[in-house]
This record gives sequence, C-alpha cells and structure tokens, in this order.
Amino acid sequence: MVKINKIHFNNFRNFTNYEILFEKKINILFGENGCGKTNILEGISLNSKGRGLRNSSISNLIKKKEHNFLIKNNLEINNNFFDIEILTENKNDKLKKIIRVNNDSSKDSIDILNQYISFLIFVPEMERLFQASPSYRRNFIDRLIFSSKNNYNSLINKYKKFLLERIKILQKNIIDNDWLNQIEKDISLLGLEIYQLRHSQINFINNNLKILKKDHNFQFNLTLQIKDEFFNADLSFEEYLSYLFNSRSHDKQFGGAKIGPHKSDILAIINNDFDASLLSTGQQKTIVLMILLAQCNYLVNYKKINPILLLDEIGSHLDSYNREILLDMINRFEIQFFLTGTDKNLFSFVSTNAQFYNITDL
Repeated sequence: MVKINKIHFNNFRNFTNYEILFEKKINILFGENGCGKTNILEGISLNSKGRGLRNSSISNLIKKKEHNFLIKNNLEINNNFFDIEILTENKNDKLKKIIRVNNDSSKDSIDILNQYISFLIFVPEMERLFQASPSYRRNFIDRLIFSSKNNYNSLINKYKKFLLERIKILQKNIIDNDWLNQIEKDISLLGLEIYQLRHSQINFINNNLKILKKDHNFQFNLTLQIKDEFFNADLSFEEYLSYLFNSRSHDKQFGGAKIGPHKSDILAIINNDFDASLLSTGQQKTIVLMILLAQCNYLVNYKKINPILLLDEIGSHLDSYNREILLDMINRFEIQFFLTGTDKNLFSFVSTNAQFYNITDL
C-alpha cells in the first residue's frame, strides 16, 4: 500500500507554514471556499510527474511575494518510509520543479518513486465532462493512462513537439523533404502508440465495469468509445504515413494536422441509447465515478498498483447512486482517499473510520 503520512507546506499557495498528519485510509478536508482544501490536494499530487492536479505553472504555486516553495512529505510504500521534498529551482531564469527522495534527486530515486505512486483525480469541472470540449475528455482519458504508465506524458509531449515541427517545415518556402519524411515517420509511430493506448484504456474501463456490475447496481449501463474518423484498431504505420503525406497541402493551408489522436473525442453511451452529454450534472458525476471505480479495480487487481484518490469538492451532488459508488470504492480497496467539501455533514454517510480536518480553522 502507498500512503501519505504527513505533509508540510512552506510558502505554497495560501500556506506560509503548515503541517498536517493523515490517516492511512480516509481523509476528509472541509471548510469554506478559498480556505486551501484544493491546495492541499494539489500539493499531494505534485509527488508524481507533471504539474499536479490543476496543471498550474510553477510560479503560480508559490505564495505571493515569495520566491520559492517547499513541500515535505513522509511517504510510506509497502511499510518502507521515504522523505520526499518538492521544491522550486531557478535554472536559466526558468522555475523548475525538483523532487528529492531521501535527499537524493537522481534519476534512479525518482524512478522508484514513479514506479509506485499513482493518483486518480476528481475535480468539480468533471461534472460537465461530456459537455466540455473533446480536448478535455482526451485529457481525462490520458490521466487514466498515466496512472498506470508514468512515461505516457513524455509520449504525448513528443507527439505534440513533432506536430509543431512538421507544420513549421510545411510553411517554409523551401522544404527539407528528408527531414519532413523523418518527422512524419516519428509522428506516425507516436500517433499509433497513443491511439492504441487510448483504445486499450477504454477497453479496460468497459471490461471492468462489466465485472463490477455483477455485484453493483449501477444507475446506468455505460460504454465508452473513441470517436475518430481516421482511427480503427487495424490502422497500420504505412496507412498513417500515407495519410500524413496526402494531407500536406491541407495542413500547410490550415495549420496543425488533419488526422491523428489530437482530433479524437471520447463518447460515453448510456444504456446503448444516448450520449452522456444529455445527462444532468449529477448524473454526469455518476458516470465519472463509475469510470474511476472501474479504473481502481483495473489498477489494484490487474496492475497491482495501489492509487491514491484525490476527490476535490466531491461532496456536492452526492445522490444515493453517487454515495453508493463512493462507498464501494472506499470499502472495496485498501487505498488512501482524500476528499474535500464545504461542510462536514456532506460526508455523514462515510465510515466512522474517516479523519476530518477543518481547513477553515487554519
């Protein structure tokens, strides 16, 4: 099991100097809007690669009028204890996040941390997941992939970099065809890998929902699908490369790339009948919680990964169906939960084993 035992913030967001001890299972942070509940979850999420729960720039994480922040964690992995420090470092006038494991920032130490730590995240915007933009839904699925494949962000970033490089070449007066051909080969390889990982991830979710349905009375039957006019499960490298070649004129004129995983959308089909975009906010929350439950089951039982769940402002729109799914997650898995809400009473249905923290009283 992986768990955060203690965290200390120095000059992070609204915290000047604050320490909090956590329970191994359920931690509920409550208090008024703006008191810092989400900031605590964000600080926890920075233990993994990337820019955390809100994908904020490093400069925005530093308390106003300060120059750096420091977060100290005591992390427990399979009964072994690690002191984790997350801090800022200024390199060439650019702020960078640094992680140290037992005062060691070597690649080997960070790789060990990344091997074990995994987060599943809910934020309030997800209540409108299926009314948001396709890019938001792609990012949602990509976060799920990242929870079991911690080098996935690097794959996405390389793909985006090559797309930008390709359009720069296409828009030059004199085109270096050898370089363009190589870039398109790289795009095809990376694009295919992203497609296949998303396709597999959606299959994992659908299959685990079927497994969970045997002992869970879900409100809806849910099936996730990729919507993409170009992608199919048998798409080959040669086909991809040919499409890129044939779309050069179009892409030069309009920018970007006409085809690829950056054009995909993720659909949620309800009861084999209609799209989840027609559901209410509370019902869309149900769908997201179903997906997170399925992902938990996949990670714990098939990947042997124990994720930490960060559920921000989860207390609102918790009808009986949503409470049932949340309780199922809590009771089914030996993993650590962090939940936030404006009022302690929103979580009266949770086991008495939960630890409550009034963040307003800081």
